[in-house]
Amino acid sequence: MKRDRVLIICSRDICYSSGNFFASRLAAAYEELGYEARLCEFSKDRDIDAQLEPLLAQRYRVIVDFNSMLPRMVMEDGSYYLDHLQGPFFDYILDHPLFHYTGLTCRAGNLHVLVVDESHRRYVASYYPTVQSVHTLPLGACEAFVPAQKEGRYVLFMGTYEEPDNIMDIVDRSPADAAGVMRELIECRIAEPKLPMEEAYRKILERRGEQVPPEQFALQMNGMYAVDAYVRDYFRKKVVDALLARQIPVKAVGEGWYKYHAKEERFFTSEKAVTFALSFQRIARAPLLLNVTPFFPQGMHDRVVAGMANRTVVMTEENDYLRGAFGDQRELCFYDLTDMTSMCERAEALLGDTLMRREIEERAYRIFLQGHTWRHRALTILSLAEMAERERESMANRSRDVCMRK
Repeated sequence: MKRDRVLIICSRDICYSSGNFFASRLAAAYEELGYEARLCEFSKDRDIDAQLEPLLAQRYRVIVDFNSMLPRMVMEDGSYYLDHLQGPFFDYILDHPLFHYTGLTCRAGNLHVLVVDESHRRYVASYYPTVQSVHTLPLGACEAFVPAQKEGRYVLFMGTYEEPDNIMDIVDRSPADAAGVMRELIECRIAEPKLPMEEAYRKILERRGEQVPPEQFALQMNGMYAVDAYVRDYFRKKVVDALLARQIPVKAVGEGWYKYHAKEERFFTSEKAVTFALSFQRIARAPLLLNVTPFFPQGMHDRVVAGMANRTVVMTEENDYLRGAFGDQRELCFYDLTDMTSMCERAEALLGDTLMRREIEERAYRIFLQGHTWRHRALTILSLAEMAERERESMANRSRDVCMRK
């Protein structure tokens, strides 16, 4: 029997080869569900047109790419490449949509978007009207490929680091007006870390008595990428500084941590970045996993799901999305980015109570199996694709009816 096809693409390199990993896991999930999954990972060494052309020959139930380059691509006749694909296309955006202005402003009729944060969904819906649909869907995760035993007493952080002062140099080199706005935006987001960046920017515009049309708002946000980077690393430094000041050991794994310096460095160790597949092994060995992602103020980073999948307690900033899905000290442990004292107290309590950690780990693992595997994500995306196809067919029928009445 001929199987229905799905197409999973990785059109660009993403840090730690994460895009390739997500694509391979999603393709494998579709294979397990009985679909014929084609995985296409673009190569820099091959002509891009030669890699794109074969994808147009088949019909697919759904097509997914991660932080895709495809919305930017046009055919020789000026039409969008996406509109020649035979199946609904979903761009799975893994960071704030402000970084994807060029792709999201394309006018293709076959562009659907997945985001990992509810505020990102609202942002795309508000400022990119040509996107056909946008949905919030956190990434999946999987268990370490080799079983691991817990080791030592420390807090693990997996992720990138840059010295905040280095990012501020980018702000300072910007034109004076733009630099002033960015500094105000940084201050606002540090004071209210759960406030989405676009809401903070609207507050600043209101305070200044300025009005910006939607199309200009999105363009200006795109130019303030340094704000998002600064706030991220400001809080990563602040949290690690606070833990070390309490002599709580921290192990950081990722790019850039060699730049980090603290007074209590004897409690700090760092490792070079590992591939995404190997990161689960590190997480599975850790007693406590730290998540610091102020750029996801109403969503869930894949680091959270990875901890749940590997029976490691995750300590993460609280937000409405997470509190609506999980219980504090049941499946996750929440902290407040504006209260470092209670954050440290919580970390100490968790590291000192093995039984409590085991209970949280097991509850989180069960929740992961029930709703956060790549199989679950594959099924949800398929459902969204079917909904998109029904809407496309309905619009086509309405257009035919109008033509007939004329």
